[in-house]
Order: sequence, then C-alpha cells, then structure tokens
Amino acid sequence: MSRDLELRVAGEAAEAPEGWMVGWVDRAGGIARLSDGSRSLLAVVEGSGSSWTVTLRGRRIPVTVRTWRERVLADAESAATLHGGPIEIRATLPGLVVALALAEGAEVAEGDALLTIEAMKMQNEVRAPRAGRVASMAVTPGQTVATGALLLRLE
Repeated sequence: MSRDLELRVAGEAAEAPEGWMVGWVDRAGGIARLSDGSRSLLAVVEGSGSSWTVTLRGRRIPVTVRTWRERVLADAESAATLHGGPIEIRATLPGLVVALALAEGAEVAEGDALLTIEAMKMQNEVRAPRAGRVASMAVTPGQTVATGALLLRLE
C-alpha cells in the first residue's frame, strides 16, 4: 500500500499483512482474491470513496482508505470539534464565493452549510465543523478567495 494512504479497519489503524496480495476476480461485481502464495481467500468489496465494507469468511468489516489530504482534513475537523473556543473557518482551496448560507449571528449545528465556493466549475459547500454561532463573516458573494483566506469566525 502507498505511504500516502491511511488504512483503518473497524476504526483502528492497520497495515496490510506482509506477503499478502489482492487481485480482482470480478471487479464490477466486487469480488477480490487475497493470497499469500499458499493460501487464497475470496472477499466481497463494497463501497466508494474512502468508506468500504469487506466481507471475508462471512464477517463484514468496515474499512476506510484515506489519502493524505483526506486524513489532514479529518484531523482538522476532529481538532475543531474538540476545541470549545472560537474558531476561524478558512478556505481549503482558491475560488469564488458564490453564496452565503447564513448571516452573522446565526446559530449553526455541526455539519450545517455555511457558504459555497466555486473552484474549477465545481461548487464546494463549506460546512460547520461543530455547533456554534457565526461571530463574523469575512467574505461576501462574488468575492474571490485564496487558499487559507479567512471565511468566517465561529464561536
């Protein structure tokens, strides 16, 4: 497995066992074969993105595979959720602010949409990492922002 990827099995960090290889028997059907050269096991692989389920010997195992970027974003989200004080929400990519989902002073729940940034003709929704109140908005619709630019403060 690439060092740029993080593998978690049932929520715990994991490494692929040495000597074992994975190959597709029927990729469209999600059937894979795990082999160490002398033993072979069939597995059913379901999912997409970073969330997968592998069924092996009748046991369904949740598996997460995240890129370096996904891991950094997940770590930042966890840190923001645990932090009780005010936080600054910053742009993770350059783009154009196309819409604000709420106004200054609004109460938000974790996961609520805050604003939308368009980058490379794709609209990306910025969501609240935790519950709180919008203390101040630092952008307006139509404004371009760079990576790291302050979007709003949440308290």
